[in-house]
Amino acid sequence: MIAKVFGPFCGPFSHQSKEVRSMTIQSIGTGSAVLYITAADLKERGLTPAQLTLEEALELTRGAFARSGMPLEGPIEIEAYPEACGVLVFARVAPPSRQWFSFSGFEELLSAVRALPALCQDSALAWLDGRFWLSLPGGERGMAACLSEFGRTEDALTHPDARLAEHGRSILEQDAPAVLLRHFPS
Repeated sequence: MIAKVFGPFCGPFSHQSKEVRSMTIQSIGTGSAVLYITAADLKERGLTPAQLTLEEALELTRGAFARSGMPLEGPIEIEAYPEACGVLVFARVAPPSRQWFSFSGFEELLSAVRALPALCQDSALAWLDGRFWLSLPGGERGMAACLSEFGRTEDALTHPDARLAEHGRSILEQDAPAVLLRHFPS
């Protein structure tokens, strides 16, 4: 998906006149995109490619994503490469440090934990809004896929750690799957 912001694209990959200025966003995978900011766009904001700081590049990136309608939720990591003709920015949504899964009942939770290919010590169990909430570290894809078969992935929830700390009840703060299996073997 290509999203054009501020008019037609004029950059190193375009055959259009250099007088036309714009920013172009190209999606390069789930959660990643590349943004080209022309020198004219920077000049319009009183900047040059050499003067652009990472904070300003981040602000321009967030603004361009917002105007293009492409979702950019949560923390993002950017790499900016300034050149005389503009700035090439790679943006990636940073993976969450913790993934949360909720289960409607205790049996669903136990079934999910029993199906895990391995146990994770850095996991917690909490109770919120009539559901059990189990956490995993952000990079545990195999375990996350397994848990999502039994419960609901809570990716859309903003700041789940803070919400659970304020409104939920902590049941197990660490090593939740192992403790559950020790007390409730199959």
